Amino acid sequence: MITVVITGSSKGIGFGLAKAFLAAGCNVTVSCHDAEGLRAAETELTAAGFGERCLFVLCDVVLVDDVESLWRKSAAKFDRIDIWINNAASAHRMVPLWKLDHDEIAGTVDVNVTGTLNGSYVAMRNMIVQGGGHIYNMDGMGLDGSILEGMGIFGAANAAVSCVSRSLIEDARNTTVKVSTIVPGLIRTALQADTIGATTQGRVLLAMFGEDVLSATADMAARILRNRTHGSCINRMTPPDMIGKVVGAPLRMLLRRKG
Repeated sequence: MITVVITGSSKGIGFGLAKAFLAAGCNVTVSCHDAEGLRAAETELTAAGFGERCLFVLCDVVLVDDVESLWRKSAAKFDRIDIWINNAASAHRMVPLWKLDHDEIAGTVDVNVTGTLNGSYVAMRNMIVQGGGHIYNMDGMGLDGSILEGMGIFGAANAAVSCVSRSLIEDARNTTVKVSTIVPGLIRTALQADTIGATTQGRVLLAMFGEDVLSATADMAARILRNRTHGSCINRMTPPDMIGKVVGAPLRMLLRRKG
């Protein structure tokens, strides 16, 4: 049975992925830094009958000791860890740099960059010891050099994560560990609502092309489980994907109005 560890998975894309992997028959470790959020996730997944195949671990990805503990606890329960997804992310308010509190800047960089570095470091070292595995890092806004007004630090952090991922893919080529990336696409999460959804244009984009978390993450999980290739990108923003979103936009908007 495949075992998946997902950081930042008590809500949003991470929680959707956890549900999708569980539905596919995997073992899953759900983790986040917030005890209340973790309890809520545990309550929901246990009620759904997934309790035996779930582990719930408090983990602040900024602290490498926490990430090491996440690996140890997951390995103790499930033995081998096949897939590790560095999903934890944070975003600041959608305002220019000088209007941010410094804590917002530090928090965004710490969670997105340091969190991904810590997760990659811990998973890579331990997967080499166990004889293999697959690490996935999230790619998002900023990876292609694009700029969104008021989201400079968030974009810069994502660009840094993209650089880390590309470097790790090269470094890992001669090891037993595979490394890939995920471009999730435009999904209606709280993080998206607080960032791109804070502008009129962004709200229109989310309304037209934003996808439901559960359907999007079900597709993502299926693609991840099928992937056997090092250096892959699970890209849900390819031309065929975008054509499907454009074609389906009117129906999605109609169904949301009815709901």
